[in-house]
Amino acid sequence: MIYGDWIGRWGRSFPDKEALVDEIKGRRYTYGRLSRQVNRLANYLSRDLGVGFGDRVACLSLNRAEYITLFFAASRLGAILAPLNFRLAREEFVYYLEDSAPRALFFDQAHQETVDGLKSKVDLPNRVCFDDDDAVGAALPRIWDGLPVEAPPEVEIGAGDPQLIIYTSGTTGLAKGVILTHGMIAANSINTILGWDMHSEDKTVLHAAMFYTAGWNVFTLPLFHCRGVNILIESFDPALILDLIEKEGVTVFFGVPTMYQMLIDSPRFQQVDFSRVRFMVSGGAPLPRDIFETFKAEKSVHLWEGYGLTEVGPNNFLANGKLGTLGHPMPNVDVRLVDPEGREAPVGQEGELLLRGPHMCAGYWNKPESTAEAIRDGWFHTGDLGRLDEDGHMAIVGRKKDMFISGGANIYPAEVERAIEAHPSVLGAAVLGVPDPKWGEVGKAVVELQPGASLTLDQLREFLGDRLGRFKLPRYLAVVDRLPRTAAAGKVQKFMLKDRHGRADNE
Repeated sequence: MIYGDWIGRWGRSFPDKEALVDEIKGRRYTYGRLSRQVNRLANYLSRDLGVGFGDRVACLSLNRAEYITLFFAASRLGAILAPLNFRLAREEFVYYLEDSAPRALFFDQAHQETVDGLKSKVDLPNRVCFDDDDAVGAALPRIWDGLPVEAPPEVEIGAGDPQLIIYTSGTTGLAKGVILTHGMIAANSINTILGWDMHSEDKTVLHAAMFYTAGWNVFTLPLFHCRGVNILIESFDPALILDLIEKEGVTVFFGVPTMYQMLIDSPRFQQVDFSRVRFMVSGGAPLPRDIFETFKAEKSVHLWEGYGLTEVGPNNFLANGKLGTLGHPMPNVDVRLVDPEGREAPVGQEGELLLRGPHMCAGYWNKPESTAEAIRDGWFHTGDLGRLDEDGHMAIVGRKKDMFISGGANIYPAEVERAIEAHPSVLGAAVLGVPDPKWGEVGKAVVELQPGASLTLDQLREFLGDRLGRFKLPRYLAVVDRLPRTAAAGKVQKFMLKDRHGRADNE
C-alpha cells in the first residue's frame, strides 16, 4: 500500500514520537497510540458498518481527535471522508448528503438534533455518534474497547483514488464537492515540507474547521507526513492560541487576516514569547500592512502571504516576506498567466492564473461539466488575476469575474479594497462595479466599519487620493453592519452583495 497508511508506518517506526496534542480533552497521542486508534476505527468501519473502497463517510462535528482518527481510518480502507459544514442550515445538509451519498454519518452530540431532523429527508444507512448519549443508538464509546487494535487487511490504493471530498466555500453560489485524491494530498505535503523547510520538530495549532481545506492541508497533514505535532483545539480562540504558542512551543501557524488582528488585539499579545515561531502564513484575503508590520516589529515573526484553493494545493508559493506578493512557485507547481485569448501575459501585466501539478484535484464530485470548465488541457483555471514582477514574484490583483471596465480602464476590486482597508475606520471592504451611463461602470465601496466609527464618501475618496489613481476611486459608498463572509475562509460573498447593493447610489 503506497497511500493511505503513513500513520501506521510512523506508528511502527516511531511509536513514541508525539503526534497529536488534544487540548480539548487534555490527551496526548504518540504516533504509536494514534495508529492503534486508527486501526480500531478502521475495523469498526469495515466489520460493523460495511464501509469499503470508494464508499463515502460523512462527518458533522466540531474539531476533535476522533475526526482525525476517522480520516485516517477511512483512508486506510480506501473510503472517502466527506466533512460537512456545521454552520449550514438543515435543508443545506440535505444537498450535501444527497450529493455525497455516504455509507455512514459520524456526528457529535452538539449536532444530534440536526441529524435527527435529517432522517426523514435523506437516506442515512448508518449514524454513529462520537459521544456516549443514551438517546443515540450507535455511540462510539460504548463499543470502542471491544474493537481489535490489529491493522485491518491492506487495500491497494493508488494516487488517483479519492481521499477527501471538500465542499467549496460557495462565494459564488451553491457549493461543489472537490475531489482530493491520495496523490494530491501527498504532493501538497511534499511541496509544503520541501518549500517551507518543515521537519519533525515543527508544531502548529489546528484551529481551522475540518470541513475546510485549511483544516487538513495547510499544516495538519503535511505535519503528520513529516512526523510533526498538531495541537488540536475546538475552534479559533485568541487567548488559548497565544497560551499554546508559548506553552507548547508552536513553530508554524496559519490564519486569515482577521484572526491575526484578533491576536494583536488580545491583552496577552505583548507578553507572549514568540521566539520559537519560525513563520506564520496568512491566507483567505489580502494581508493588511499594519498586521504584517506589527508581527515583524513587535515579535520578529515572518508573516507570509499564502495563496491556494481547495482545488489546487492549497500551498502553491514559497512566500518571500514581501507584502503584496506570494513569491515563487513551490516545487512541482507549474504556473501560467494568460490573457483572455489564452496568450501568455507579459511581465507587469495582468492575466488569469493557471496552475498545474500533482497537487491538483481530480475535479468536482458528480459535476463533469464544472470539472471540464475548470480543468482544461491539464491546467486548472483559477479565475484569479495575477501579475508577475521583474523578479518573478507573483501578486494576486483580483478575481477575473470581479474586474469591471470604467471608461475603458480595467478596475481590479482587490487593489481598491486593500487601499480602503488601510483606512483606520474600516474593518472590511468590498468593491463592486455598478452601472453608469457615461463610464459604463464605476466603483461602489461596501464597507464594514470599526465599532463606533463613521465614514462618508468624501472622506474615503480624500483618503484614497494619494493611494490610487483617480479613475479607481469609488463613486458610491454603502456602509453595512457586517459583510457577508464564508464560514470557513472568511471570504466576502460578493454574489450576496451584488444582490443587495448593486445599485448606483449611496447607502
